Amino acid sequence: MATAVEAPASNTAEGPTSHTQNQLDSLAKLREPFLPTQISKLPKIWCGKCNKAPYKVCDDHTRQRCNECDSKMTTGHLHLDYVGHAELTGRLLEADPLWTWEPMAFDADGLPKFDQNGGLWIRLTVAGHTRLGYGDSQGKTGPNAVKEAIGDALRNAGMRFGAALTLWSKTDMDEANAQKKTMSTEPSREDRLEDLYGLMQKRWGHLEGLRAVKVQVGEESFHESQVHDQAGQVRLFGELIDDRIRELVEAEKTQRFIKAMRAGWNDVAAAEKNLEEARAKGLVDVTIPFGTPEVPTRIEDLLVNRIAELKGESGGQPPADPDSQDPIDLLMAQVQRHWNDFTELTKDMAEAGRRNQLLREVEGPVGGWVPFGDMVTARIAELKEQARQAEQNAHAPERSAA
Repeated sequence: MATAVEAPASNTAEGPTSHTQNQLDSLAKLREPFLPTQISKLPKIWCGKCNKAPYKVCDDHTRQRCNECDSKMTTGHLHLDYVGHAELTGRLLEADPLWTWEPMAFDADGLPKFDQNGGLWIRLTVAGHTRLGYGDSQGKTGPNAVKEAIGDALRNAGMRFGAALTLWSKTDMDEANAQKKTMSTEPSREDRLEDLYGLMQKRWGHLEGLRAVKVQVGEESFHESQVHDQAGQVRLFGELIDDRIRELVEAEKTQRFIKAMRAGWNDVAAAEKNLEEARAKGLVDVTIPFGTPEVPTRIEDLLVNRIAELKGESGGQPPADPDSQDPIDLLMAQVQRHWNDFTELTKDMAEAGRRNQLLREVEGPVGGWVPFGDMVTARIAELKEQARQAEQNAHAPERSAA
C-alpha cells in the first residue's frame, strides 16, 4: 500500500525577517474587514423536519424564492456569511504578493494527500509566517470537489491569520442558534404519534410496510396509545396494527389459494382438491369477484359449480371464464397509464389495497413475475428519487460556507 510522504516545510516560514514591520503590516492587512460586496450568503436549513423531508420542505414551512440569497427553498433556513475563494485570494495578494500554500503530505503520485474523511491539511505561508488549515468538500467527489476542499482549507488557514475572523464568529453563532431552533422544533410525543398513525394509514394495505410501522410503534412505546380505527372507534395503537396484520396475512393466504384454484380451473381433480382444501382451511365462505358483471361469489359455490361444469353436469353451457373482468387487469392498465406519475400510482396502490390485489402476481417491467404491490412500490420510490435528484441539481448552491 502506498504511504504518504510528508511535504518539506516551507523555507519562507522560518520566523521574523529583517522586514519585521512590513510583516506586521501585511498580517494586519489580512485582518481588515471585508467589504459588504465581498461577502456572500450561503443558505442553510435549520428546520429538522425539512432536512428529513423528501423534498427538503416540511408541512410547517413553504418553498419559495428567498429575497436575500435568491435560492428557491424552504422558508425554514438561515444565511451564513462567507468569503469566497476569489475574495480571499485577492486579500492574500494584497497582504503578501509572494504568499504560498502547500499540502501537509503528498501521495505516491506526488499529489496532495487527502485523509480518510476526504479532507486536506495544508500549510499557508504569508509574510514569512505559516499556519495550518484543514478543508473538505462535504462528501462531494470529482475535480470540483478537490478545488472546493482547497478553497475551504485556505479559508480555514486564513482564519488563523485573522482573515474574515468576524465572519467565522458570526457563522458559529448562527449555527448555534440554528441548532437551538432545530431542537425546539423536534416533534412532541403527540406529533410523533400523529406521524406514525399517518404512516400506518398510508401502509394500511401493505403487509411488510405495516410490520415496519409496528416495530417503530414498539420501539417508541406507542403500542398502548389510544387512536381511532377505520370505524372511528377508540383502540390501542398496537392492537389495531396487530389486527390489520392478521387480516393481511389471511388475505395473503387467500390469494395464494385463489392462484392455485385458477391454475387448476380446467382440471376436475385439481378443482375437487381445491374444494377439499377450502373446506379444511375455512375458506368456503370467502367471497371473490366473479362473472360479468362481477358479483361477490363464495369460493365453495364457485368450485362446486365449476366441478359440475367439468363433469358435464352444467346443461351443456360453456365453462365460465374465471378471469373475466379480473380486477388486476384493470389495475395493470391504470398503472401503465400512470407509470411516470407517482401521485397517481399511489392512488392505484390504495385501490389495489381496498380490492385485496396487492399480492397478485403480475408480469414486471423487466420480465419475471412479481407481486403487484411490490412492483408499484418500487416504481413510486424510483420516481420520488428522480424528483429529489432533479430538485437538488436545480437548486444546490455552488458555493461553500466560510
